Amino acid sequence: MKLRTLLFCASAFAAAACGGPKEQAVVENIVAHTKVGDIGSLMVNAIEITVSNPKALKGLTAADFDLVNNAPDGFVDPATGEGLKAHEDDGIVITKKKNVLRIEAKPFNISGLRGQFWRSEPWKLVCSADSNLSVTLDKVNDKRIAVLDDCIKGSFTYAGLTREYILHLPKDEKGNVIENAPLLVWQIGGGEYNRDLMTAVTANRCVTSLPEAGVPCATLMFAIANPNYSYSASLDPEKIKLVDRNNALQMAFIDTLIAEGKVDGSRLFCAGASSGGGCTMRFMMQFPDRFKAAIPCCAMDPIVPIHKAQEKYDGQFTDDIVTAFQDKVYKWNGTDMELADIDTKAFCELPMYFVHADSDTTCKVISSHAYYNARKRLGATSDLIQIYDDAYMQEFGIPVMISHFSWVPLLNDYSEGTAMNWLVKQM
Repeated sequence: MKLRTLLFCASAFAAAACGGPKEQAVVENIVAHTKVGDIGSLMVNAIEITVSNPKALKGLTAADFDLVNNAPDGFVDPATGEGLKAHEDDGIVITKKKNVLRIEAKPFNISGLRGQFWRSEPWKLVCSADSNLSVTLDKVNDKRIAVLDDCIKGSFTYAGLTREYILHLPKDEKGNVIENAPLLVWQIGGGEYNRDLMTAVTANRCVTSLPEAGVPCATLMFAIANPNYSYSASLDPEKIKLVDRNNALQMAFIDTLIAEGKVDGSRLFCAGASSGGGCTMRFMMQFPDRFKAAIPCCAMDPIVPIHKAQEKYDGQFTDDIVTAFQDKVYKWNGTDMELADIDTKAFCELPMYFVHADSDTTCKVISSHAYYNARKRLGATSDLIQIYDDAYMQEFGIPVMISHFSWVPLLNDYSEGTAMNWLVKQM
């Protein structure tokens, strides 16, 4: 036997005695488990890698993995107000089950980190023990979205319109749908108008907030397939008629859920932000006796002109709204939308919790003050209002320059005295 052959055999014997070279993983599938974030991006909280050779996973530990450009949610660092940086502690935990490796971590933006000039710097999961187990977004075969994947998606036609919807129905511990659940219907903001259903529902946590907080409440959102109604739309009867028509459609769909025993007609709630905050106001003006409570967030002005108008005297907006709340709204009569009297008494007996950021320049805080004061003048005694200061907004990663995003703290904070805490207590 030649010398090099003897050396090869000795080397092979030594490698076998030491366990041999580590087997490289053969990856079959990669799944990113995500949830809806605050600012229109999905947040990755786990990655599952399926391999064809499970022995390749033997001996792996969390120390073998590192995440790069794994940005937290929000726009700025809550502690400093400065630009976001990647998580200092990735919080990686790994588990192995047969041929599936699951890597859990602190949630990070699926788009990566916003770098200089807001350019996206993609994230990467690096495995120092086996490069085959390193992951980038382009290697992900499937994305799962918590809550939304379990929702019902469809379309509904009423009042001459057809709109797409997404509906979450709560389930018990056995996975059975809870019958006659309370319902929160969310009115989308103008940035989501004329967008596809998934873009609209992932713009914020409108459908997922309550389920993720463990509250057994149905949540519903319709994609509104028409242009944003814009500032001072109250001066345009056709635009307002369309707003009210959309609301009529939503009410008709809710009635089908009640008839099917899916939701409890005595526990209906409504909330919305920006244009959706204004639509919430009109919805409650149309059907004040149907809802138990509402949260108008940073509401726009489909009632009277506010945001592109100047008060002729101090308190004019409030006076104008007092008049509007005693006037008319459009309702569907079976063949068309027609003006009908507002039940002002029922409207003012319906509790509302107004929320707004003090520094909001898109929808000025004066609108929420005017709505609140007008209802108070007309006899509302159960309303509340919370104005978010800059420091509070920063706690949720929202800087002053975009403090219109007051729906972020709204849908995240369930502490005592907050609007969401107030809402849950009424369920």
